[in-house]
Amino acid sequence: MNISKIKLRRVLKTDLEYFRDWRNSPEIWKNNTQFTFLNMKNQKKWFKSLSKKDSKKEMFTIVNSKNIPVGICGLTNLDPIEKSGKVAIIIGEINVQSKGIGTQGLKLLLEYGFKKKKLHRIEAEVIEFNKKSLSFFQKFNFKKEVRLRNYLFRDNKWWDMIVFSKIISD
Repeated sequence: MNISKIKLRRVLKTDLEYFRDWRNSPEIWKNNTQFTFLNMKNQKKWFKSLSKKDSKKEMFTIVNSKNIPVGICGLTNLDPIEKSGKVAIIIGEINVQSKGIGTQGLKLLLEYGFKKKKLHRIEAEVIEFNKKSLSFFQKFNFKKEVRLRNYLFRDNKWWDMIVFSKIISD
């Protein structure tokens, strides 16, 4: 897949089944900071919340050159006063992971956040055992800020959460 052909587009209702299936897959669920499995009722409620005027999130579907969804990304916890937000990104199609899709998607998302939304600071949260995501955000010059001890329980063990941030000047 040619990564220059991916784009971010607004989430469509038809994307919800992809998101549910991706998030509930064992490969993605174990690395996600949200513990609950998704169903379509929750997905439709989440989708409706995106269009609310006071929504604190902007989500995008990552699509390939054929306009087929391969992932989701967005900015959550948006704070227009503090000019900050948190990044969320999932490459849901396992067969295109580690092929540059996440890199291109995050580049587009950071450009949107810093240039269009005029954010000053963007955070990322990563579970300590997710080495792939830890190096991914460091590659983008996200700085490690804090370690939240025993934050999540996975595989019968407590794990720390690592909080990273990127400032517009980084």
